[in-house]
Amino acid sequence: MYILHLGISGFPYGNAPVQRIMLTFRSLKMSGLSPLIINKQSVYRNKHVKRVNHYMGVPYIMTSCSIDRPDSYVLRNLNKLTGLIGELIFLFRKRKSIKTAIYYNASFFELFYYRILSKLLNFKLIIQYVELRSVVKHRQSTFTHLNDVLFDNYCFRFCDGMIVISEYLYDRALAKNRSLPVIKIPSICDFDEFENWKSDSDGKYLMYCGSITYLPVIEFVIRLFDKLKSKSIYQGSLLLAIGSGIAETDGFSRLEDLIGNCQFNQDILLRKNVLRSELIRLYQGSELLIVPLQNTLQDIAGFHHKIGEYTAARKPIISTRIGEVKNYFTDGESAILADEYSLESYTAKIQEALSDAVNVERIGINGYHIGQEKLNYKAYSNTLRDFILELG
Repeated sequence: MYILHLGISGFPYGNAPVQRIMLTFRSLKMSGLSPLIINKQSVYRNKHVKRVNHYMGVPYIMTSCSIDRPDSYVLRNLNKLTGLIGELIFLFRKRKSIKTAIYYNASFFELFYYRILSKLLNFKLIIQYVELRSVVKHRQSTFTHLNDVLFDNYCFRFCDGMIVISEYLYDRALAKNRSLPVIKIPSICDFDEFENWKSDSDGKYLMYCGSITYLPVIEFVIRLFDKLKSKSIYQGSLLLAIGSGIAETDGFSRLEDLIGNCQFNQDILLRKNVLRSELIRLYQGSELLIVPLQNTLQDIAGFHHKIGEYTAARKPIISTRIGEVKNYFTDGESAILADEYSLESYTAKIQEALSDAVNVERIGINGYHIGQEKLNYKAYSNTLRDFILELG
């Protein structure tokens, strides 16, 4: 019996959502279940060799007519339609072999559609709930805001179970539907991957990794670095590893302007869309890894995907003492946690930490051990299997 992924396409390439999908389904494979990823849209060119492929032991299929993303706008949209139809045909043909589907996306209307299919074809539907979407500012157009409000308030009524990423979302799910089976799986990472790639040197740099979507956060990091340098607290560089995202078309231009206006811009290294293997080496070569979190519902309800990766690199993280971070890490022991999201608070914490190099190394190792125990995808294999099987 298959455990399917439904929702966003792009597996196995891409950003944090695809990484979480991959690790969730590798966890299922490890537990003895039969996972299968469905990509109903072709979002890349020359990435997929054939219609049915395997990645890290997880099979995935392409249901659109063309497995490559067409160049033409018209053909792209026609191809999306063929993918939706192809997925529907596949689900109907395999209906007796489908036990459960795990939905991951932000569309309430798509969720409603899959809920109808789950009832008609008699399979269980689980939602991966990882973000309080209605409070995300960069999604606040009229239609997306309506969609997000509907999703955040009613998704609990359109599924048989839910995987949440934080205590906040766990409590919210049960408040909305007390009888809903819910399991918490935090930000997860493949720690073995970090054993396969090793940095050959320790660089003198602080590092931030994220999407250009979060330009205000990147600006905070640049201003923090400027402050550290101007006060002679830190002598090294700042490395920004920035990936593409849903943002303004001039996002990178604006970022380059921010760097250019920084007093110490010659010490800021910008790397765009870095390969995975190189990114891991950059993590491992850093002195501190920066995860700025704001005291907002978005950051409290979520769990930044990079935190798992940062701990796997055995380097200390500097973040804010809020949300899931404070539930897993202790300031001065397993992480460096500022009391608030401000330049003053972060500067003081970094200054305190850098005054004791031995302690900084110890914090990184302690964070690694917590990550191994709590943020390793393998730790949730049996728990997730039992959760799915208990749904019936």
